[in-house]
Amino acid sequence: MVAGAAVDDAEAELIVRELRKETRIQPTVRDLKFKHFQRGGRLEKLSRLWQPGGALHSRCSVYVVDKRYGLMSKIIDLLVEEEAYKRGIDLHVDGRARKLARALACDGRRALKNDRYERLERAFVAFARRKDPGDRHGVIQSFYDEVEAAWTASTRRNVTEALGLLRTTRAHADALHDDAALRHPPHLELLDTALATLTRAWSERLGAISVLADEHRELTDSRLETTAKVLQTGAGATPSSRHRRLRIRRMVRGSSHDHASIQLADLLAGAAGVTAKHSADNSTEASALLHPIILPLIEPTSLLPTDDLAPFRGAASR
Repeated sequence: MVAGAAVDDAEAELIVRELRKETRIQPTVRDLKFKHFQRGGRLEKLSRLWQPGGALHSRCSVYVVDKRYGLMSKIIDLLVEEEAYKRGIDLHVDGRARKLARALACDGRRALKNDRYERLERAFVAFARRKDPGDRHGVIQSFYDEVEAAWTASTRRNVTEALGLLRTTRAHADALHDDAALRHPPHLELLDTALATLTRAWSERLGAISVLADEHRELTDSRLETTAKVLQTGAGATPSSRHRRLRIRRMVRGSSHDHASIQLADLLAGAAGVTAKHSADNSTEASALLHPIILPLIEPTSLLPTDDLAPFRGAASR
């Protein structure tokens, strides 16, 4: 998941300073992390930031990615959508691309017997793996072998349809994984999607914005530049998936050591991670406190397999 806070460093520094004072966190703690607030009543003081009257109320949000669904969704977009577009079909017009991905993620296990679904999931992961396994064409062949076997075994129409469409996309998979493509930013990186979608949401609310992203090995300067350009131009794979051009002044990365605003976003991400594990059968004092506070902050465009937040418990956090 990726958390964002609409605050500049000058104001963020004041908020962090006041938070340190209220919770009596020692000055030797250089960066505030969520782990520093899990005892001594500190969590309640931290949670006030996001509640009505708090310094960050209505200025924060969280973009959640269910990794299993997100991976299937990206592969559907890159393979099935590509084949459909070649035939003059726009899978994004009526949300069909989303329905196909949701069919695999939500109904795949029920449609496939024994360990067939686990094998299909592993094939998806191997196909998307960024590190070159040395036999890329072997990985692609294995992926399509599992898709074929799953298509043959499927007992649910929507799952069979999704797998049937994937069967026809081998040429696009080969093109995606050829040597030239491997030198470009990985198209299947979900962090790019999360950052771009969260940025779009805040730009649509506030207008022109600058984005400061936490340092991450996947977020290189060139990747951030590409993401900003896509948002600025409104580019999309098909006419229906294009967006309004956004006013992104700049998109850069930085360290929490140097930017208090990143510390505040990290604290929210930590709270969201605790909330993701909350359920009636798995409730802690911290998750029970945070659950009603964090849920309203989740972006409705989050990459989840259903329109409600039930899958949030199983979503991946970072």
